[in-house]
Amino acid sequence: MSTLVLGLGGSLRPGSAASLALGVALEGARQAGVQTRLLDLAELNLPMFDGTYTLDGYTTEGRKAILTLLDAIREARGLILASPTYHNTISGSLKNALDFLELLKDDPIPRLEGKVVGLVSVQGGISGTGNNTITTMLLAARALRAWVAPTMVSIPDSRAAFNEQGLPHQASITTRLRLLGAEVARASNMFAEYWQY
Repeated sequence: MSTLVLGLGGSLRPGSAASLALGVALEGARQAGVQTRLLDLAELNLPMFDGTYTLDGYTTEGRKAILTLLDAIREARGLILASPTYHNTISGSLKNALDFLELLKDDPIPRLEGKVVGLVSVQGGISGTGNNTITTMLLAARALRAWVAPTMVSIPDSRAAFNEQGLPHQASITTRLRLLGAEVARASNMFAEYWQY
């Protein structure tokens, strides 16, 4: 079975810079020989995590969305997380999705254990707060027992970073995003073999 790398973006806005950056990173993973899938949180429409660690309190539609997320996480051997920077940290939609991964705590391989995660942040200005977003995602990924890829990409001034075709203006950003995707792909292959999924 081919290794799957899952892209999870934290922006709910169509055509957002976070989504564009995630697409470039996933292309890097594909070029490294894995399958990729994008899980769109805007389309998924997750309810808010209520901290009960069961599905009992959610509507039928809410349970369906939660199970779609959890099943995608279970299937994936690696993930790439991309978030806009809102008030110096990750978006609420991405944080909410990560909170739901607590429902995997009793799985044979719980949460994100044995999975590789790549991190991308984008911001609307040039103040450098994207590093806070990366740090927040890093701490969350480690708490979920993931292994974080060494290349992390923080894109400043996202409003001017991408062209009309959805590609970065700077070749160096494209290179780093594709490198991140390739690292996640290659490491996910190695970890999948070790963990014997």
